[in-house]
Amino acid sequence: MAEAQAREPDSERLMGQEAEVGESGLEHPSEYLVVTDFPGELTDADLATWQEHVPDIQDVEIPSSADDYQQPALFYAPEGEEERPLLMVLHSWSTDYQQNIDIPLAEFAVANDWAFIHPDFRGANDGRPESTASELVISDMEDALEYARENASVDESRIYLLGYSGGAMNALHLASRQPDTFAGVAAWVPVYDLVSWHAWHEGSAEDYAEQIEGACGGVPEEGSEAHDECVQRSPKAHVPDAAGEMRVVIAHGIHDDLVPVDQALHAYNDLVEEEARLSQEQIEAIEENREVPDELVERSLHQEREYPHFDAAEASVLLHLQSGPAELVLFDGEHDMLYRPGLEWLAKQERE
Repeated sequence: MAEAQAREPDSERLMGQEAEVGESGLEHPSEYLVVTDFPGELTDADLATWQEHVPDIQDVEIPSSADDYQQPALFYAPEGEEERPLLMVLHSWSTDYQQNIDIPLAEFAVANDWAFIHPDFRGANDGRPESTASELVISDMEDALEYARENASVDESRIYLLGYSGGAMNALHLASRQPDTFAGVAAWVPVYDLVSWHAWHEGSAEDYAEQIEGACGGVPEEGSEAHDECVQRSPKAHVPDAAGEMRVVIAHGIHDDLVPVDQALHAYNDLVEEEARLSQEQIEAIEENREVPDELVERSLHQEREYPHFDAAEASVLLHLQSGPAELVLFDGEHDMLYRPGLEWLAKQERE
């Protein structure tokens, strides 16, 4: 485990809030509380809808530092020279940088005078080798981050990263490579281990297993080149190197059948010291029974804190653990992201 460098978070910086804490003062202009309530399909993506909701958004191109690719991205820079927070949001597995469900996140950024970047990083994870957390994807994300820092007046102590599902996978990738850059990383229902996720979907009606095989060069059987490639493209191979340095919250719906909850639990384990980890028996119990064992409930912070944004979305917090700069939140839900609690949590984070 890497030597811990991130500051131990104060109670007021944790997910949720202590009792009798007032409103944060942040504006949440969108009426939608969870991504699955946003109109249309999760994979819908079109610029016209973005421009309707966020008229000041710009459709830009970012030259790749790795090849001759021109990466498209959606970008917003507040007016003036005052340094402002930067919110970087990463699209999910099956779509691209125009993914409509991220519009409320951009609306939040504009309303609160934050800079915003929503890059493409080689588009959907559709089986192309250049997609799916390839080195080109990592390079594209780094290029987009640098573009935003160069083209907006950014408060370097308040750079935030957020991703959902496949976007959370890439958020963990990027943050593990640049742990000193981000004040906070919010990873919702992340894909953490491509090998085990491939096994979860092999033979299912979904295309994820075939897409992983296309990107990695075959079925990731133990000892194969495809297996080695899948391992390297998984956050699991890189996150442990940044343990203790990343200020991160991992949130997952306990009833998620698309990305099983054990992906989040193993990610949390790799971010914390051994004595704070969940046992394999506890992980299996959560996955099989869709409930939190009593011995973990006793460790949980959720009985001492309030979670108004989870409650408003009817997604009660079932488990909240924290060790060092890492947090884990399991909620009563499926493959979902709640807009407001993640944004509120990010806004409380600041690098020294």
